[in-house]
Amino acid sequence: MSFGLALLSSKANAAETSSTQFARVNYQNQLYWAQSVDSSQLQLLSDAPWMTPTNVADPLPLDEVEFEVPFTGTNVFAIGLNYRSHAGDSGAAKPEVFFKSPASLSLSDTLALSEDMKNLHFEGEMVLVIGKQCDAVSIEMAPECIFGYLAGNDLTERSWQSRDLQWWRAKGAKGFAPISQWVTTFSTSEPKFNVTTKLNGQIVQQESSSNMIHSSAAIVSFISQYIPLQAGDLIFTGTPGRTRALRASDQVSVEIEGIGIVTTLIE
Repeated sequence: MSFGLALLSSKANAAETSSTQFARVNYQNQLYWAQSVDSSQLQLLSDAPWMTPTNVADPLPLDEVEFEVPFTGTNVFAIGLNYRSHAGDSGAAKPEVFFKSPASLSLSDTLALSEDMKNLHFEGEMVLVIGKQCDAVSIEMAPECIFGYLAGNDLTERSWQSRDLQWWRAKGAKGFAPISQWVTTFSTSEPKFNVTTKLNGQIVQQESSSNMIHSSAAIVSFISQYIPLQAGDLIFTGTPGRTRALRASDQVSVEIEGIGIVTTLIE
């Protein structure tokens, strides 16, 4: 299911900030990382973009490749209770970290409700993409670990979440982590982004990432004290505001201006 391939210009803050976008694509049955050239072309790369790759052949039209999930890391982390508008101060003491499974990752697509999905909620979030191995880094050094950003939806089945000891299926079921297809990097330190979730075209969540209780750097530093982060790992940084249950035929999208958009149609 296609929801469009538009590239986004960076308008993350008032200052001029240049950005570059990278995607994971399938071209002639081979997987590549690729860099955007303009709104209609991309350039295949010899390696992951954080590895100083070289160009492969000439730029290609977008319609000659199939976009894949931009993930080649080891782990998918997520943070709960990271906006006061969502959970007050209940997450203020430290970043509340959990795992989502790599199998939960998807691009814009449909998601079918199974018979035992009774209370599936959206959670629009900014997602960090790690660009190098980081082990026990300080908050001051943590920004060097962050390569880029995605828009993501931490879909959550509340009925499983309340019944299970662990959130392995409530947060990690197949298709429960849709992300935008372009990894966006910026020429300056992390700008502040507005995370906007729309349900059937109506805004249901909208808040600046500047309101996160724990900053991106604090999150990266905290996780790295216990689990070394690897290049390509992803970190969902928490959802703002309120969430609600999704029903068949609902369309939910998460957009971060200057980064991307991901849309899920519930069936």
